[in-house]
Amino acid sequence: MPRRRPRSLQRSESTLTTDLTLATRGSKLALVQSQHVAAAITQSFPDVTVRLLTIETTGDQDRTTAVTELTELGAFVRSVQAAVLDGRADLAVHSAKDLPVAGPDGLISFYPTRGDAADALVGASLEGLPTGATVGTGSPRREAQLRDLRADLHVVPIRGNVDTRVSLATGGSLDAVVLAVAGLDRVGLSGHISHRFSTQEMVPAPAQGALSIETRPATLAAEIAASLEDGETRAAVDAERSLLEITGAGCRSALGAFARVKGDRLAMDAFVSDERGCRRTFVEADDPIALAKMAMQELGL
Repeated sequence: MPRRRPRSLQRSESTLTTDLTLATRGSKLALVQSQHVAAAITQSFPDVTVRLLTIETTGDQDRTTAVTELTELGAFVRSVQAAVLDGRADLAVHSAKDLPVAGPDGLISFYPTRGDAADALVGASLEGLPTGATVGTGSPRREAQLRDLRADLHVVPIRGNVDTRVSLATGGSLDAVVLAVAGLDRVGLSGHISHRFSTQEMVPAPAQGALSIETRPATLAAEIAASLEDGETRAAVDAERSLLEITGAGCRSALGAFARVKGDRLAMDAFVSDERGCRRTFVEADDPIALAKMAMQELGL
């Protein structure tokens, strides 16, 4: 059944602009994610049309530097956000884990139902990797937890889109690579998963598997984006991103957080690795901020 129409869509059609422009990165995963949101909008609101505007980001322009060494904060999102802020686009879709916690003024975010937040191995199962096997990942968080599980593994940095990373394992360049299950699902490559990490084995990145729809407030696009938001995803992502904010961590840090609604409370698995070693915790609280503060205390951050 169609969703309740935003108030702006209940006005006279003669005064209503129903064309929306959605800004997105040009990678296969980004385009699939944006097309998914565009389809959800047009399914719920058939008289709204959505066109995609592809934006090349700083992170896309530099394809060789390790993600942890990119100097621009938000290298994969800033140019896309700018397109919404300057009016070239009405809204933007991002992988929520790419968003810095300190976003630009003038934008608000909404979170549709989250995908599978877990990490996975492509190429071999964890038990099937031989001693000294070479595993690729561009994430300090994944590397730290891999070494915690299998100290014998040789972990090397990689970059590239999902297809490129999968090919490193399936083509024999590496024994395995670590990728997000949600990304593999969205581009139709989940059949290559050889080991899905449990939360006890590998805590996901904050907001992993979630999409963020960003737009300017008090607009038709904001009303539509709000109608697509999932409340449980919002609560979980708010908690995870709050932990990022209060600890000052980012994509260069080995910090993991995965929250979910548990009855009338929130629960979170959290992980950190620093000069004091690896630490994990599981906490429960009544609201996202309290949950994040409790996780920070338990991790000794």
